[in-house]
Amino acid sequence: MREARLSRIREMRSGAPVVRRVCGALCVMSALAVEPAAPQSDVAFPSEVYAARRARLVSQLEPNAAVVVPGAYLIANGGRDKQDSDFWYLTGVESPYAVLVIGPEGGSGGMSGIGRMGGRREVLFVPERFQFAGGQFPMQDERFRRAAWNQPIRRLSPGPEAERATGIGETLPIDELAMRLLEIVGTARTVYLTRDGAELYAPAGLSRPKTIRQQYEQSLLDALPGRAIADATPLVHRMRLIKDEHEIAALRRAAQISAQSFTDVLRALRPGINELEVAGLMEYSWKRQGSPRAAFTPIVMSGPGAVSLFTLRSENYNSTDRVIQDGELVFIDYGAAEYMTYASDVCRTYPVSGKFSDEQRRFYEIVLEAQEAALAAIHPGVMMVDVIKAAAAVYRKHGLEQYEDVNRMGEESVWGLMPSPTHYLARNGGLTRYSATGMGVRDLGHHIGLDATDSRDYSLPLAAGMVFTVEPKLYIPEKGLGIMIEDMILVTNAGYENLSAAAPKTVEGIERAAAARR
Repeated sequence: MREARLSRIREMRSGAPVVRRVCGALCVMSALAVEPAAPQSDVAFPSEVYAARRARLVSQLEPNAAVVVPGAYLIANGGRDKQDSDFWYLTGVESPYAVLVIGPEGGSGGMSGIGRMGGRREVLFVPERFQFAGGQFPMQDERFRRAAWNQPIRRLSPGPEAERATGIGETLPIDELAMRLLEIVGTARTVYLTRDGAELYAPAGLSRPKTIRQQYEQSLLDALPGRAIADATPLVHRMRLIKDEHEIAALRRAAQISAQSFTDVLRALRPGINELEVAGLMEYSWKRQGSPRAAFTPIVMSGPGAVSLFTLRSENYNSTDRVIQDGELVFIDYGAAEYMTYASDVCRTYPVSGKFSDEQRRFYEIVLEAQEAALAAIHPGVMMVDVIKAAAAVYRKHGLEQYEDVNRMGEESVWGLMPSPTHYLARNGGLTRYSATGMGVRDLGHHIGLDATDSRDYSLPLAAGMVFTVEPKLYIPEKGLGIMIEDMILVTNAGYENLSAAAPKTVEGIERAAAARR
């Protein structure tokens, strides 16, 4: 399996030198280490990539500061989640219940030269080998815990092997975290945490609940009395905006896999197919190409059902389960193959019969024109709001702004134009808060990386290495039309590269690919 995965990685279009560096810690460590070390993970980059990121992070901290970065529980959610994105970005470690602590320069503790990074002490706390292992047999008997069928797979445990694999010079048992924390933090006046910014709802009169991560944060605060606490999350997220060559290679491959799945599904579309079957065909195509999982839940909507926000449809257990009828469009926002932990997010809107009606074609080509206008505006130094305005201007040119008048149209009939000409042009609107849960003005897309909706900061101009989606959308309730065209865009020194361009999106290209099935 590992050889097959490495073979797939070598096929990335980013070029052989990059691919060799992306293939994971094992292929690099085998050349550098005197003794072979188990990889951090079969989807990790070389350990020096993460070491450089940690060094870049601490260079931005105030002097004499420490950093604490907890990982995710993982096991508690039955493998449905992956490692915390910020922790993974800094360590490449997917072992559960792990915590990274970086002490101040010249801090106390640790042997000279051991666990040091530029004078700072780096310690990774991880579970002991059999800690948390098993769950189906009486674990009070240690012999069951160590049985052949209860061996942890690729999990790190404290010791030299973990230190070689991660490039972190000191690993300690997670049970020693509370006891050793003050020793490692030492004289640090400020301790930075990567914090969970979630805001959970509670009915009026009840205190707001905390996430598991927020409860963990509070325990860390209690263990660090008298220290100023700062948030390192904005620093990490700003670093994550610019992708390095390893990340770009993974994102490019994820986009290629998703693009191919659209071609495969387009050839299989027919009246009478179920939305859930479409999602399944997408997933089959990804897995055949080497993607192990989806970046988010299925979004496949057809006919009148496409005229709705999926964040609302997803409240229902069967949110993707409708037989698609002849003459309808199917809205597939499920180009979501993950590759080496990096996400993809591609959307296409296709005619189930294989041919657009005149009306469908007219509105589809307006959305496509809006996307092309946005893409033409992309190059380093441009502000994202100007890219958004370029797309909004197309909607305005075609006279669609009038359909945003909710007073004239009414709530049930007003069109959804995203981006909104009224907001971005007539009112010269700026950017407001946006999240995957739909808060704020929906503009034109989002950054993408380890998460499908990655860290975002549109106060910065576009820069080479940024990867984000461009996804204009149009909702017409009275006609039962929902249309979106979404691609993954890499900003380059010369302009941009469309990573998902292979997925058919012109009217002619779509109808030609659909005709091939007949």
